[in-house]
Amino acid sequence: MEQAAALPFATRHLADLGGEVIRVESHQRASAAQPEPDLFRNKRRFGLDLATEGGPELFRRVAAGCDVVAHNFTPRVMRQFGIDYPSIRAVNPDVVYLSLTGFGTTGPWGERPLFGPGAEAVSGHNEMIGPADAWPGRPGTIVYADNTCGLNAVFAILAALDHRDATGEGTHIDISLYETQISHLGPVIAERSFGAPQPRRAGNADRRYAVHGVFATLGLDRHVVISATRDQVPALAEALSVALSPDGAGAEVTLASALAGRDGGPVVAALQARGIAAAEVADMADQSSDAHLWSRGYFGLMDMGEASIPVAGPTFGGGRGLPMRRPHGLGEDSEWVLREVAGLSAAEVAAAIESGAVGSVPAPRPRPRPTPEQVALRIDRGELSRVDDVYDGWRRYAP
Repeated sequence: MEQAAALPFATRHLADLGGEVIRVESHQRASAAQPEPDLFRNKRRFGLDLATEGGPELFRRVAAGCDVVAHNFTPRVMRQFGIDYPSIRAVNPDVVYLSLTGFGTTGPWGERPLFGPGAEAVSGHNEMIGPADAWPGRPGTIVYADNTCGLNAVFAILAALDHRDATGEGTHIDISLYETQISHLGPVIAERSFGAPQPRRAGNADRRYAVHGVFATLGLDRHVVISATRDQVPALAEALSVALSPDGAGAEVTLASALAGRDGGPVVAALQARGIAAAEVADMADQSSDAHLWSRGYFGLMDMGEASIPVAGPTFGGGRGLPMRRPHGLGEDSEWVLREVAGLSAAEVAAAIESGAVGSVPAPRPRPRPTPEQVALRIDRGELSRVDDVYDGWRRYAP
């Protein structure tokens, strides 16, 4: 039972590893949005309304036939429908049950809801991001906390399955967005516990480097990032034909002026040739047509009916060789789940559908391309810098 991104991201990896993943969601409260290929691929979709009479019992019958039962709803919701850990363990004693919640299922905040952006804030990440004289920032995607928590969940599930195979014992995994985010701040928390001052936001700067910043280059939204130690300053100056003081003092201003009219690609190549860490700042169009990622087989192609699109493979690699099954429609697999997993008879399946507890929703229509007026409005608001009319540069690398 998954929503948002944290658990869907975790179960996507389990599906990539060969697991049979069943996504359970209500056909009565279905979203009109198209499924996200990255989060829905290679999964079965079971349309079940828990608020309907008989719905929770059907869930328990399906859960009895599964190795893992996972959810990312508040504990109250699971207790309300009688599908919390004690209830599922009663019908599946060695089940691996994962509760992925905002703050965990116990403690004074155990019933509070939380999403990824809130987890990044309450855990302290935002306080450390951005310039010192500006508001706290946040990680660049809306799913940073979700994805890192999701990967922790994958690890925990695999470990719990290994434990079950060795001992016959099930496990209740209680994982939270809050705690997995705090785990990334270990050094800062340790320093503060011994009386160190709160670290100040420093933007892109890093006191261990003479140069550590992002610099605008030629073109719309084009930048390079450079990290150079004090010992590398002479090589940096030589590579870019600029005058820099030996200790790097004032280098940021000099480099900003020197690089503003240059193409970022040759700049990065010149610095990398001298062992200086540098890269062009990529946008998503760059990523989808990155020759390096395609050569490593990171992307796979998903047949979406009218066209195939590149889709990111698992984070451990192998997208090219991975089956990329399109997102199923909501409820497309309901009958299969009830027959093959829950063990219901044909008559019982028909009765579940007739009762309204089980159902399906037609696949949503493809999203229409935004109108020029919509594009202009979003650019005017500052939400977008541009919208490419056609972008299929990835096709030159696709097998």
